[in-house]
Amino acid sequence: MRQVIHEVRNHLAVAIANVEGFRDGIIEPTPARLDAVLHALGEIEVLLARAASAERKEGVPES
Repeated sequence: MRQVIHEVRNHLAVAIANVEGFRDGIIEPTPARLDAVLHALGEIEVLLARAASAERKEGVPES
């Protein structure tokens, strides 16, 4: 689970840094950069879905 948390934080940091850069005018929100943000968020979605699936298989109750 620690590895999943680490990976989620990394992808989240990429998305946040890009969006903050767009907002602050530091970087231009090009299609490639927007795709990078979407990719990072998609990876988070996949990681969380895998973690949830693994917990269900292990019989961990949902919160």
